[in-house]
Amino acid sequence: MDRTNSSAIAPAVPTVDILGIPFSTMTLEETVQYCQTMIESGQPHHMVTANPEIVMMAQENQEFRNIIKKAQLITCDGTGVVWATQYTEFPAQERVTGYDVTLRLFDLCERDGYSVYFVGAKPAVIERAVVNVQKKWPKLTIAGYHHGYFGPGDEEKICDEIMEKKPSILFVALGAPNQEFWISKYKELLNVPLAIGVGGSFDVISGTVNRAPMLWQKLRIEWLYRLIQQPSRWRRMLLLPKFMIAVWKAKK
Repeated sequence: MDRTNSSAIAPAVPTVDILGIPFSTMTLEETVQYCQTMIESGQPHHMVTANPEIVMMAQENQEFRNIIKKAQLITCDGTGVVWATQYTEFPAQERVTGYDVTLRLFDLCERDGYSVYFVGAKPAVIERAVVNVQKKWPKLTIAGYHHGYFGPGDEEKICDEIMEKKPSILFVALGAPNQEFWISKYKELLNVPLAIGVGGSFDVISGTVNRAPMLWQKLRIEWLYRLIQQPSRWRRMLLLPKFMIAVWKAKK
């Protein structure tokens, strides 16, 4: 697990290797600043907020691993990943989750006039999310949005609208690995400066799902809170011990 530099259109990112994935060691604030650099470049970038589940999926799926590794920015979305970096020379100082980045990017976009486009979540969920975003960030330009329950025949229409609206940031909430595959497939065509997979962020923004209280986050058991809220996630949670074992073996 050595320090590396990911290749990107924007300046290189300080990273550490965790099971073959180059994770950024930047803080949340530094990450948001870097996102602005990517936006200002005008070139398409892919950002991944990767937790242990995504890392383990990448170990088992070569195509998915290649997509992740090609992303211009990969953040430590999960206590487990931050823990894994402690075994490197340059450990990450904090988690940089998809949800936290999303909220900070809304702040940035409202302040500096960047526009956003949302893809993902259930129809009712994305509708409520848009309403809540408009209430909290009234000056933020939402160029458009589309729910995540669409078929192959709808993708051309969605892509056409995104290309017409020309958003600065595309937030895709189709869940991993679907959102990463989707971004990779259409990244060059859409030519959006920053495309980021945000998992269940719209569920939280809409109020459909509650985020773990700060105490749970500080105790680093937010994953348990999510499991209690969404018991159907238990199979995915089995990847956590596999991740820890894999990291332990890799550091020897």
